[in-house]
Amino acid sequence: MGIVYRAVDERDGKTVALKVIRETEVAGDESAPHVAEARVRFTREAEILQGLLHANVVTFHEIGEEDGTPYLAMEFLEGRPIGSYAGHPYTETLPLLIQAANGMEYLASRGIVHRDLSPDNVFVVESGSEKTVKLLDFGIAKLFESATSESLTATGFFLGKVAYGSPEQLGSLGQGAPLDWRSDVYSLGVIFYQVLAGRRPFEGRAPVEYIAAHLNLSPPPVAAPPDAPALPMELVRLIGQMLEKRREARPQSYREITERLVAILRSSGAGVAGLLPEGDGAAPPGGPAAARAATSPTQLVSEKPRSPAVPARRVVGVLAAGAALLGLLLWGALRSGPREAPPARPADPVHLPPATAELRITSIPWGVVVSVVDVATGKAVALPASADTPLPLAVPPGRYRVTVVEPAPGTGRAETDAEAATGSPALVALTLRPLEEIVETLR
Repeated sequence: MGIVYRAVDERDGKTVALKVIRETEVAGDESAPHVAEARVRFTREAEILQGLLHANVVTFHEIGEEDGTPYLAMEFLEGRPIGSYAGHPYTETLPLLIQAANGMEYLASRGIVHRDLSPDNVFVVESGSEKTVKLLDFGIAKLFESATSESLTATGFFLGKVAYGSPEQLGSLGQGAPLDWRSDVYSLGVIFYQVLAGRRPFEGRAPVEYIAAHLNLSPPPVAAPPDAPALPMELVRLIGQMLEKRREARPQSYREITERLVAILRSSGAGVAGLLPEGDGAAPPGGPAAARAATSPTQLVSEKPRSPAVPARRVVGVLAAGAALLGLLLWGALRSGPREAPPARPADPVHLPPATAELRITSIPWGVVVSVVDVATGKAVALPASADTPLPLAVPPGRYRVTVVEPAPGTGRAETDAEAATGSPALVALTLRPLEEIVETLR
């Protein structure tokens, strides 16, 4: 939506990043809605940035207009995206992930959903041995009270990068359902996964493949590259929880995420001073100048006070009691013989009748399933009252013809055949418009 220049403020000689709207290259009346929409997003970004002041969020200077072209003047940053650290040892990257979570906690405390998190928008400024993370690009961020899964775009497409989009952004809650900060937790989890593993949890050749994966597939547990130290199990568990499909199953605060990351880093023997924010992450005393001077997180905050040390005798007593209890449990288990493990909790809330299969129907953009027909018999499968995509559908095993249309009449339509068998869901991913158009719109 914009072009960013390196510029100089002639009033004080300060170097700034100057962002202006990139006018569409399409001539004629067709470009008018896109230009108007870009201006709305541009103004929204300025309004959001005006109220932000945090060491891990880009500093906003001013908004203006020159010869009819609006602009934003922001802090000029020299560094590289966090994705350039992908695959580095976790003890090196965890401080960066903690700072990113600190910045997101600050945004959430201000009622902001970023909606466009990607490695390019998590920037690392390097100054000697100090590395400071800055969150960038609030062009499609929304306040909680107005944030929905319906994007602000003339074409109706979700503008965020689908490789990092949450299931809610991609339609898991249905059209128009409200988003909250937990959507950003998922996107941040994808970024964390990529930094720690050197690759994303899902890969695809087209946007629809990413959408189908985020909506339907469980990511493999995050693992370090072969030439890097193995990741602690607690870190693997945390990333897995951040990538839960149901937002209720994700960590319930950014503070929880940062505290767990700090504990993991502390257990590795690395220093953790200054990595936990105090209060809600607000700016330190001294106003904007003091905040801008604190480019290092260790300058901005100090580590939370630790609880008093526990007496050694109490530790020994607790360990002894724990050992005795463990011995009793093992003795009871040996006497009673092996027991059948409790059934695993199903990952998907859809309960299928015995001897049935399942179709999982997704589409880009969001659509409505209008028919599912058994190819062998020609009989239509009964659809629920709300058949919006994504739609899980229980069916007898067989081959089915699935038809999906866009909600507006006379627009996109797609149809395909899919084989449904017992044992694993059949993923049905449809594109309702030409793939080139979808890719260009989502770029």
